[in-house]
Amino acid sequence: SVYIVYDKNLGTIGVLVEKQLDPKKYKKWNDDCGAVDGQNPFENRAGYDMMHAPLDVFAESDEESEDDSSEDDCSGDKVEDDEVFTVADIPQAFSHFTYTYTKRKLLVCDLQGVLSTTTPPLFELTDPVIHFMSRRKMKSIFGRTDRGYKGRNGFFRTHKCSPLCRMINRRWIRKVGEHQRSSHLDDLEEQISNVAF
Repeated sequence: SVYIVYDKNLGTIGVLVEKQLDPKKYKKWNDDCGAVDGQNPFENRAGYDMMHAPLDVFAESDEESEDDSSEDDCSGDKVEDDEVFTVADIPQAFSHFTYTYTKRKLLVCDLQGVLSTTTPPLFELTDPVIHFMSRRKMKSIFGRTDRGYKGRNGFFRTHKCSPLCRMINRRWIRKVGEHQRSSHLDDLEEQISNVAF
């Protein structure tokens, strides 16, 4: 919710207020650089653990690559009807889904919050990051944590498609017509470039 309040020094301002989540149940399932809960991101990137990783693993490049061979597309993988997935697979599959559904324009990650064990399980997430893949090389469209292509590359460098990822990509997204998917995003970059910050 956004509350509109008046401050004698600032005037009328909007304050974003979120529900307080249970700190004992709070968890971070993935971050904005490619780390996944329970997985050392450097193992997948360099084949070493952090103690033995070469220094270049830690260096960050200034270059952004629109095409990256680490991008994972599980849409062609075969899905068996008896495959199972865990609740921990859901946030990773959701992040991958956001990228596929938006025709590779956005990736939502840094998924953190609380998992309620009600039936069905319910994720209450807070403070996500959106990475926007700008054709015009615009940076930080969705704030300072928007890493664009770097963020996307970090996610797919460590992402391993689960049966849920394959299920979503093969059975659901393909059924939604191309004209329905992300048509509202087609001129997003044009709209953003017309806004004065």
